Amino acid sequence: MGLDWTALEQGLQRVATQKAAAIMAEHEGHSFYGLALHGVPTEEDGELVLPVLALNSEEALARDLSDEPPVDSEDDDFETDPEAEEWSEPPLDGSDPPDPEEDAAADDAEASAPGAVEETGDDELDLDADVDTDDSTAGFYSRRWDPGEWHWNAVDLVESAAAGVWERAFAAEVQGNGWETTALRYYGLMVRVVQAVRQDLEASGGKELVCFVADDDHAERLLRASLTAEQLERHFPELVAN
Repeated sequence: MGLDWTALEQGLQRVATQKAAAIMAEHEGHSFYGLALHGVPTEEDGELVLPVLALNSEEALARDLSDEPPVDSEDDDFETDPEAEEWSEPPLDGSDPPDPEEDAAADDAEASAPGAVEETGDDELDLDADVDTDDSTAGFYSRRWDPGEWHWNAVDLVESAAAGVWERAFAAEVQGNGWETTALRYYGLMVRVVQAVRQDLEASGGKELVCFVADDDHAERLLRASLTAEQLERHFPELVAN
């Protein structure tokens, strides 16, 4: 059986939304500004893996850029929230990933349906296109927008055993359809996921975040695909001018 792309997309959207909401709820005094999925290689000799979630706030950025010592560990513990779902057994048969809380309650509640988002075509994500980079300290290529440098920079979305199931499915997909075809489809899926997560968080009363898929080799192309035109112009005018 091939990789179940629908279950993958729905599962990533649901868990990323829940994890992000849990972090934001634990730090109500923070002004969160960015969310990203990252950590997936784009080299043909690299294995396709599940992304990790990154999140940052204005306060966390200011603290990390200053000489202040780290705050108490309990303030940074973003993976112990009892409400944060672990997507532990992702199915590959077309059904939605199971919800542990629903299992414990004898399936007495239905999982929330994923929000509808605008489709992003794979042809918009040419991973072979050259992208100009800028090593300056301002704008998109600054630490402010580098998920790997954010305070919450590597939040796992699945348990290791479940991740292995998906990664074996990726390998089989690459073997059957080729690396480039599979990678383009996967990155298009992740773009739709971050768009849906942004809408989910806004719908629940949260502040609008800049949500994007991050990758060192194709940073601008993925950013443009992830954001609305208004977000791109407001937050990254230097890219609109180019």
